[in-house]
Amino acid sequence: MSGLHLVRIPVDPPRLLRFAHDHGISQEDQTLGYTLHAWFAALFGAQAPKPFRYLARRGEVLGYARLPAAELLAQAQAFASPQAWAALDAGGVASKPMPDEWRSGQRLRLEVLACPVSRKDDEEKDVYLRTLDRMGEHAPPRAEVYGQWFAAQWGEAIQLQQIELLGMSTRSPLLRRSRKSGNQLRQVERPQTLFGADAVVHDGRAFAEKLARGIGRHRAFGFGMVLLAPPR
Repeated sequence: MSGLHLVRIPVDPPRLLRFAHDHGISQEDQTLGYTLHAWFAALFGAQAPKPFRYLARRGEVLGYARLPAAELLAQAQAFASPQAWAALDAGGVASKPMPDEWRSGQRLRLEVLACPVSRKDDEEKDVYLRTLDRMGEHAPPRAEVYGQWFAAQWGEAIQLQQIELLGMSTRSPLLRRSRKSGNQLRQVERPQTLFGADAVVHDGRAFAEKLARGIGRHRAFGFGMVLLAPPR
């Protein structure tokens, strides 16, 4: 048994922002990634969905969790703060179990909102800028570097047949805590990319692990979740 569940959590931004204010999150959080991270921690503790994806147009979060909706709600009802519970539409929370096994050769369509950065010597940096540092004027175009980075994240789990860069922001403002500034909240700029890909499962166990873990960094803040669809 994989024990992985796809969870849907409706989001009401005004109620969510009231929770944020009550918990001292006064800085602007354009992506809501940090705010959602804090809210999920207050609701579900260590069982919070991760990775997850906030779909603003649909007013919901989709995420992967080890517990089904009913058990997550029981956890929240027993232990969450009143402010966190007040921001939750408990009746709209739903889940489904993910497949226990993925068959080698199975064709899939993937979509991933990712943060293409790497960490070196305690410094996090855009992978394209690292490529420029290394190769200078001989560096490939940014979109190509991002595609190479995305392909490398999968190891032997899948064979990528086509990668599309569906969207890109090179300097997206994200709210994070900084150890250098005494663990205070501050705005940082990071790249974000929306990938679409046609893929074939190569190693079913490794693919299941990638779904549960997510792709790249900042997976607890709205990046790295793999959305699946039938092949085109």
